[in-house]
Amino acid sequence: MIVDQDEIEALLAQAEDLVEDAGTDESAAAATATVATPPPPPRPRPIINASPEIARILRIKVPVIVQLASRRMDIAAVRKFSLGMIIEFHKGIDDPLNLLINNHPVGKGDAVKVGEHFGLRVSEIRDAVTRIKSLGE
Repeated sequence: MIVDQDEIEALLAQAEDLVEDAGTDESAAAATATVATPPPPPRPRPIINASPEIARILRIKVPVIVQLASRRMDIAAVRKFSLGMIIEFHKGIDDPLNLLINNHPVGKGDAVKVGEHFGLRVSEIRDAVTRIKSLGE
């Protein structure tokens, strides 16, 4: 079944209304988090009375990107890239990393080690409405 952009936006709007009705209070959750140890990942709260269409939308996987840095370069410089070359970025080691969902910024955080893997401790997150809108654009 093919779903067009208008249907996706309508379903996202319905999901947005359900999230707002659930009364999420992100600032209270952030205030209780400790800095020393990362909190356990939040369990997804089921949306009450979610239609099968909304449930299907909520299962769609989207790209979650942690952006180290970015820079604009002219094509002539990009053509000269080679193995071992170092590209300098104008961002400090301790600066927060950008969290992107579907190539849209939704937060910031710090790099952490999770076992043998890389992770992100979220230190700033945009409101639920902004995050939901980033999914449909």
